[in-house]
Amino acid sequence: MRADTLSVSEVLDGATDVVARVFSPWVGVLWITTAPVRLLQVHFAGRLLELGTEARQYGNHLHGIALAATAAFVLSLLGRAIFVRGCALRLRSHGVAGREALRLPAAGLFGYFYAALLIEVLFFATALTLIAIPAFVLLAGLAAATSTLTTRAGLVAPIREIVRRGTHAKVLLALLVVFATALVLSLVNLYFVFRIGLWLLGGIPGLDLTAWQGRLALTNPGLWLVLTAGASLLVEPYWLGALVVYVHKVQSRETGEDLRLWFDRLRSASVR
Repeated sequence: MRADTLSVSEVLDGATDVVARVFSPWVGVLWITTAPVRLLQVHFAGRLLELGTEARQYGNHLHGIALAATAAFVLSLLGRAIFVRGCALRLRSHGVAGREALRLPAAGLFGYFYAALLIEVLFFATALTLIAIPAFVLLAGLAAATSTLTTRAGLVAPIREIVRRGTHAKVLLALLVVFATALVLSLVNLYFVFRIGLWLLGGIPGLDLTAWQGRLALTNPGLWLVLTAGASLLVEPYWLGALVVYVHKVQSRETGEDLRLWFDRLRSASVR
């Protein structure tokens, strides 16, 4: 089977299956380690919007939030690495990814930290252009998905793995479009969940919800920040899962491992 036969539907089907099979506990680990950085990013952006032109006068305050967000970002990288390893182990063995997912190889982990931090710096350096944002989102995801492939420590190895696995541009672009759409749909659904919750609470006598009506108004920028953070948490496991499946399929078709796995599954089915 050739690598050029890889399809988006194949990757998405594989991602749905692998995320469902590692949901407990590794999606929980991903959410627990990622939620702090999302909340701190929302808090930082909210403070900037609130302070406006006076933000320079509160440099120490904003610097403290930024440092906390940086520390939380490193924690989120660890959670991503564990989740990706759990997915990769599941794909390779077709068994349960147990505590082995926590045994992260040092070379792969530190290589991923280096690549992710480099991509994050470049992301914020070019974020104002808006055009480069999707590219850096994709690179960050590929850095996580290829972290299990880095076996030697070095500054070039993690970047080389990202470049080697990023050759199927059409598939990756299609995945970006699919998950951008999923992000928007999740955001809209979360908004209506909040509105329905507010409506239900309105039936409680004596409960004043006037302030919350303003907070949930579409004109409130803070609401959009919270919704975006929440939607990204919901979509992230499937986004990373899809990229892990993509990397796994590209690698296995290059090495012939997909045929070996197919034969192993066929042999185990015949034994049963």
